[in-house]
Amino acid sequence: MDSAHLSASDFALQISELLDRRRSAQARALLTQALLAHPDDVELLLQAARADAIDGKNGSARDTLLRVLQQVPHHFGARAFLLALFTDDGELVQAEQLALSLIAEYPQSPDLYAAYARVMLQALNFAKARALATEALRMDADNDTALRALALCDVIELPRGTDSAALRRLLADHPEDRHTLGLVVSALLNSGDHRSALRGARELMKAQPNDPHWLSLVQALSVQNHWSMLPLWPLQRWGWSASIALWLGGVVGVRALNGINPEAAFWLSCLIIGYVVYSWVWPPILKRWMLR
Repeated sequence: MDSAHLSASDFALQISELLDRRRSAQARALLTQALLAHPDDVELLLQAARADAIDGKNGSARDTLLRVLQQVPHHFGARAFLLALFTDDGELVQAEQLALSLIAEYPQSPDLYAAYARVMLQALNFAKARALATEALRMDADNDTALRALALCDVIELPRGTDSAALRRLLADHPEDRHTLGLVVSALLNSGDHRSALRGARELMKAQPNDPHWLSLVQALSVQNHWSMLPLWPLQRWGWSASIALWLGGVVGVRALNGINPEAAFWLSCLIIGYVVYSWVWPPILKRWMLR
């Protein structure tokens, strides 16, 4: 059939098949033609949003989905797609609100519980992420998204040395999960949980051994998580705030003790000075030793 005479649904079917094969250039060319003939067709607009998401243009995809929702405010596919984009972009408040709204309307949908689990995973609420994924699997034991969410929880929570061949295969086969785990690692770093961040970074390095970013991050975190760095945990966790608190607390403590027990004040001063010197000198020595 001449494409000039295709219906909107015929166009949408052809475009969907092209996008399934990641032939986005051809899909976009057909989309341009289709939208000229059917500019407000919801299915075509959804395919346009899908093409943008595949090409990494999440902002444009979201604009298109909002256009769909202006026409059909309760369109399930558009809202579920928007939930995924909010999650990918780290807009977790909006993602959680949308997930809760969808689950309230469709409480028997395992896919929604699994999607909400990924939001909680990225928010570092691993207990809730695991519970949501488990609920999704109760409804559908083969739900792929829920299984992957549980696997990503395991990457962070299982102790070092646990066999993770299945997890490495997961990260190798699903690039979107590498992206999610990368966001989780970044959030863990920002929260000061370097031990959990190291577990996630190690899995990402195994999945992408040629990526220098993950190698560098694993090396840096390995130094920070060495047992000899444990006394410096407050400085690693709170940075300058901890340094200022240590200095002020030390000064106040030494002055208070000096009037009561000068000898104890002297040893407290030595301890504080030793700790400061240790914090300056030991980390670079350890780093040089571990990375040689």
